[in-house]
Amino acid sequence: MYVIFDMDGVIVDSEAVYLAGYLRAAQLYDLPIEDMRTAVDRATGVTPMTERAIMTETFGHLPQFSMDKTYKACRDYFNNIVETGQMRLKPGAAEILKSLEDNMIPAGLASSSPRAVIDKVLGPHDLLRYFDTVVSGDMVERGKPDPEIFLKCAAQLGIPESKYSETFVIEDSHNGIRAAYAAGMQPVMVPDLLPATDEMRRLSAAVLPALMDVTEWLQSR
Repeated sequence: MYVIFDMDGVIVDSEAVYLAGYLRAAQLYDLPIEDMRTAVDRATGVTPMTERAIMTETFGHLPQFSMDKTYKACRDYFNNIVETGQMRLKPGAAEILKSLEDNMIPAGLASSSPRAVIDKVLGPHDLLRYFDTVVSGDMVERGKPDPEIFLKCAAQLGIPESKYSETFVIEDSHNGIRAAYAAGMQPVMVPDLLPATDEMRRLSAAVLPALMDVTEWLQSR
């Protein structure tokens, strides 16, 4: 067995922080709030480049819109949360990683966030030591839902393609589940901001309410 984790919305409660940051930007620059919520939903789990493209597609027709200002307002909000120690772990995050280590099950991290952000977010919680490899969004050309990030993570973990069916990918986003499925792996969805749809249930090996449930579920495999 091998386990690959997403970070945002899975290990840390950061998706809610990104949403709050973008809603703050919408208030600052008079952008439609509901359109912003929809854009953030679409951008959940993608690389920063794709995120910016989604925002520009949504608001580019508005004269008051500036991608640079909107993006900066969100990132400033996010960075303040991180730097003031307010970024919370998702319940069960430390426990599941410790359990995998105790059972000598290889674990990887495949996050669309840049490596600098991963280090800044997980460093204070001392969780990076649990991952045998880390693949960040700035290490791949194509973001989720493309499977590249999971295939690269598997390669760095030394997982042969014949073992992809024994590789479980813990994700919260729709794009992440699609990417894991496209890689031929076993997606396990732990919903955060985005609910499980019929498509997500069809693509996932399991849809579980929390990481603590994932630990028990993996032990039964």
